[in-house]
Parts: sequence; C-alpha cells; structure tokens
Amino acid sequence: MTSHKPLKSVSHNFGHSFISLMNYINDDYFMGHLLKQARKTKCNKLTVDILKNIAEPTELLTDQIKSSIEYWTKWFPTLVESSGSTLDYVSSATMTIEFDLQQTRPYESNSDYLESPFTCEIVIIDDRNKEYKHKHEGWWFPETK
Repeated sequence: MTSHKPLKSVSHNFGHSFISLMNYINDDYFMGHLLKQARKTKCNKLTVDILKNIAEPTELLTDQIKSSIEYWTKWFPTLVESSGSTLDYVSSATMTIEFDLQQTRPYESNSDYLESPFTCEIVIIDDRNKEYKHKHEGWWFPETK
C-alpha cells in the first residue's frame, strides 16, 4: 500500500545520491563540475525543479551538468515508487545546491586542490501541502582544473 511517509526518506536519498560519488561525468564528479562552473561564472546557486527537469541559472548549465540533471530527474519517479509512495502524492520537488565561493580551504589529501563548502537542500511538497525537507552539507573540490 502506498503512503506519504516515504517522501521524507525520498528527500534525503535523492539529495544524497545526487551529490555522491555515484554522480560521475566524464572526468569529474557532478559536484566538481558544478563548483568549477560556479567559480568561473560567480553564480553560486543551482536550483532544479525535479518534476519538470528545469534548472537555473543557465550560466551554470554546461552540457555535463545538464545531462546529469536530466538523468537524475528521470530517476526520481522510480525512487518515489520503490520507496513505497507514488508520484501522484508529489505536487512539487525542488533541489537547491549552493556553494560559499568566498570560503576555501586546501583539500586534506592534496593541497593543490581548494575545496569550498556547500549545501544541498531537497524540498518535496505533497498533495496535502505537507513539506518533506532534507539538507546535506559538506565540502567539495573540482578534480580537474
């Protein structure tokens, strides 16, 4: 029987998977590509409408970043269903990834790389207007220069 309750874990699991080491594109992880593009454009915040597969600002949307967003947003309905809920219960789902570009520190294992702190917040709103939110925080660096 489907339930609204799993949407809480969906908000956690989608964000965790998206920013994880499972999201590798060509020569770097998604987060490395995004941080590199954020530093280049000075745009530090990416917003994704997961249901509509729409992301902004366009300055951050390189081909690698767009293809990864498309892949993971297509996976979202599968995650919802396999968690014991249904997409019919989801009225909106957004993800916001934001870097603090003013703050850096040398990467612990290789000081040639500078990492920056980030937050990734997933907000799912169900058909009853209840919010399921999870925020991930950490540090990331681009593997390629």
